[in-house]
Amino acid sequence: MNRFRMVSTALAGCLVIAACEVPTDPPLLEQRWVIPIEETTMSVGELLPTGVVVSGNDFSVTIDPFSPSQSLGAACGACAAANGLTVPAPAFSDSFNASEDLPADVTAATISAASIEVSISNGFSFDPIAGGGTLMITLSDGQGGAELGQLTLDGASDSIPAFGTVTRTLTIGSASIATTLFASVDIVSVGGQVALINTSQQISVTMTTTSLLLSSATVNISNQSVDLETVDLDLGDIDEDLTDRIQYGNVILDVVNPFGVSVAGTLTIGATTKLYSIPSDANSTVIIDYTATELQSILGQDDITMAASGTVSGAMITVRPDDEMLVTASIDMTLLIG
Repeated sequence: MNRFRMVSTALAGCLVIAACEVPTDPPLLEQRWVIPIEETTMSVGELLPTGVVVSGNDFSVTIDPFSPSQSLGAACGACAAANGLTVPAPAFSDSFNASEDLPADVTAATISAASIEVSISNGFSFDPIAGGGTLMITLSDGQGGAELGQLTLDGASDSIPAFGTVTRTLTIGSASIATTLFASVDIVSVGGQVALINTSQQISVTMTTTSLLLSSATVNISNQSVDLETVDLDLGDIDEDLTDRIQYGNVILDVVNPFGVSVAGTLTIGATTKLYSIPSDANSTVIIDYTATELQSILGQDDITMAASGTVSGAMITVRPDDEMLVTASIDMTLLIG
């Protein structure tokens, strides 16, 4: 059973002076009772956009595969004259690229670790890096941004067989990024391989993120709908003799808010539903008025739950996986005793 705090104030009494009649009825007292009832939380998961979830000590992010590709005709200008002929392939060098955005409403993030599967599909009729050529894949924070990771295949020790596929893994350590992963492919072919030249053939690099973990993320939370955790209230043991004396009261919400956003919505306790508004302050107290009848429908009753939903007001905020809003609820009520 929860501990109560009580403050009493005399409502009726007698100031004893000459000729004053001493009352025989007991005085009526107003007593204030404060009952802590439960804690509830709003986890950071309520503020995350689709494609971002909490995974242990990190956020796990899902993005679509992206695949830069290039045709032989676009990569090798000299190949046009040899198209359809079986001849030594001309030497060439070329760059091509593709990009993929982080999930919508993520505007910046800090990567803690990432792993990307890189699949190189060579649709050419020859190995473009044979004899000392190279194929280099660079992943950056947007076009022209900081390098996040690089993978190089060197024809001196690697090969990309004609019409074959080679798979490698690109790993990324701690890094800050904005909204876009940008992959550029630089290919240098020394030429000389005898093959049927077909300028419509293509080479492609498919990049599939197998793991992308963030230690923090900046997200757009404007008008985001949220729910607080629903909790069971242990109020059934409160005696009816006490609840019958309730005059009025309120529910007090003591809030610890690490998000710096305001939340407004409805608080439902048992059959009662009330509006609430939590400010963006780091610490605040919200007071919601209840009538005697409303409190009597809650106190002394079994199977009472507390739930809250609402809408967040704010713009861009930076969140971390262990962030949560803590709401400690209590009932502050006035009873008539006497």
